[in-house]
Amino acid sequence: MAQEKKKAELKVSGMTCAMCSSTIQKALERLPGVFNAQVNLGNELASVEYDSAQVNLRDLERAVTDAGYGTVNETVIVRIGGMTCVTCQKTVTDALGHLDGVVQVSVNLSTEKAMIVYNPRMVDIAAIKKAVEAAGYEYLGLEGEDDIASKQREKDLRAKRIRIYIGFLVGGPLMILMFIHPGLSMEQVSYLSLIVSTPTFLYISHPIFSAGYHALRNKTLTMDVMYSMGIGVAYVASVLGTFHLVLTHEFMFYETAVLLATFLMLGRYLEATAKGKTS
Repeated sequence: MAQEKKKAELKVSGMTCAMCSSTIQKALERLPGVFNAQVNLGNELASVEYDSAQVNLRDLERAVTDAGYGTVNETVIVRIGGMTCVTCQKTVTDALGHLDGVVQVSVNLSTEKAMIVYNPRMVDIAAIKKAVEAAGYEYLGLEGEDDIASKQREKDLRAKRIRIYIGFLVGGPLMILMFIHPGLSMEQVSYLSLIVSTPTFLYISHPIFSAGYHALRNKTLTMDVMYSMGIGVAYVASVLGTFHLVLTHEFMFYETAVLLATFLMLGRYLEATAKGKTS
């Protein structure tokens, strides 16, 4: 296995003499995968070079605490938007837990918050924000920054409302058109439905497909992946039916694709509204 050499700095508490620093240094060096450990009594810092494939930051801190001393970290609570299921919760937990310097992560799906214990000498809030967004979710700021979180939440709700309005305004007439189309042939109806539904469908379903893409990129199967498959199949089948590629006009579900995406967005809107009232 290839070595992954990394360096960590631990803030240590409880040292009072040179013997204390020597004890901690020996405790760290006994760990498999630790190449070098230097403990400075003056600034209470332990610098450790280690192989991350064999040992991690938690192991280093455990060695210090087992030797009878303490480590000093910082704790922050981050607001996260876009989580819809337990798999989302796990995805965020894994994304944050893989950051060098993060000691502990606890993500609460119902309150949309993550409590993070981290080493500020190895990772900062900017890196935490980047990890959340790279996983496909929204960083809504730290707890206490209510103004930022409320503005972001209202912006998100407004975008959802617009998508819902457009979805019903277009989906309703499309459904009627499929059954009542005097003077129009089925072929004309199919082309008209394609032209009208395509921009609407792409606009409404973009957040769903985006979330599904990020989930697959992180090798997880969330509900967004299932939703994407469902509405995507309905739309693709309609296109194939329009151009008689494998399928016929009997397999046109343009209005179904639009309305399904709209109802999914409505569900997300109601969920986000409810969470906003309880947070």
